[in-house]
Amino acid sequence: MSTSTSNSAGNTEDNDVLQKQRETFVASLSHDLKNPTIAQIRAIELILKGKFGKVLPQQREIMEMVLDSCKYMNAMLCSVLATYRNEKGTINLKSESVSIADLAAECTDEMIYLANDKGIKITLENSAEQEQVWGDMVQLRRVVMNLLSNGIKYAYPNTELIIKVYNEQNNTCFMFENRSPYLSPEKRKSIFARYISYSKTHTGIGLGLYASKKIVEAHGGTIFVKSYEDERNIFGFKLPNDECLKDAKRCVTF
Repeated sequence: MSTSTSNSAGNTEDNDVLQKQRETFVASLSHDLKNPTIAQIRAIELILKGKFGKVLPQQREIMEMVLDSCKYMNAMLCSVLATYRNEKGTINLKSESVSIADLAAECTDEMIYLANDKGIKITLENSAEQEQVWGDMVQLRRVVMNLLSNGIKYAYPNTELIIKVYNEQNNTCFMFENRSPYLSPEKRKSIFARYISYSKTHTGIGLGLYASKKIVEAHGGTIFVKSYEDERNIFGFKLPNDECLKDAKRCVTF
């Protein structure tokens, strides 16, 4: 065996070891995070049931939103664990009726306090006659949350973020428009790529938008971004609302 062949084999073995270590670390971390998340859910449920005293209406509203967030986090952690149990890192998508309008409203309510902290006004406009798509509720919620969190994080303070749910041909669409730094064509072209980050301009650590693109495409949809020099930015996605997708078997590989 030549030296180059031997080195190549050694590098492959090292990469396999590192990959397994990474997967074990993420799986262990996700598992450990599930326990406190479940404990939070149980504690909040007890508070809402009045086990520790009367809950005021304003307090109940906030606690219910926190409870929804904890349940969403727990569902996400279960998805991560399921992914790492599969050697190919693939999640089998559920097929259920999902209202994009309801999803947008729920995620908006959850993000409202983050927006208020920056003085950002959120407006939700729903003109869709067909709101339902067939897909995985948890994963689609993940997409909406990723997009909105980026939209709020990088929007200029004291501006407006407009969310729209609408129909276009045979698609149900979600999008938001905010006021934030202009994205050049080069950045728009690669913004959904893995580990690409423009932390000083628009995106986060470079995984949220990548995951969102993979999830949308696994549902047969498209994700898009538009940017204008007057510093208006638009992010969104389009999903087919064809009834024949009800029994479709789909998966997403990260």
